[in-house]
Amino acid sequence: MRNRARITPEAIKANTIIGNNLRYIRNRRKLTLQKLATLAGVRYQQIGKYELGVDQMSAFRVLQFSQLLQCEIKYFFDPTYIDRMNGFHKGREFFAAMKPELLDIDQLQSDAVEAMDTAELQANY
Repeated sequence: MRNRARITPEAIKANTIIGNNLRYIRNRRKLTLQKLATLAGVRYQQIGKYELGVDQMSAFRVLQFSQLLQCEIKYFFDPTYIDRMNGFHKGREFFAAMKPELLDIDQLQSDAVEAMDTAELQANY
């Protein structure tokens, strides 16, 4: 019998957040499970397990997915990422793969605030 470490509720929550964000980013980049699995050198079932939070990803795998999907590592760990992305891109449809720069929600929000500030300053003069 294998002696397996118990998975804490915090680890389960973290795995779920990382998996949900992986699926979200993969879908926005228009990659199938099979295509991402081929690029990463794993089976598509393993990607599915990561996305469901069943299996825990290693640091290498998170780095590899961030490189393959062309997104920042920090977004895999951000519990608000999906909501912020959906809010920012509300009403937009993307039929092609989302450009990597459109996945950087922090930069998008910063640019929007800067544009609003510039418009406000111009309106006051």
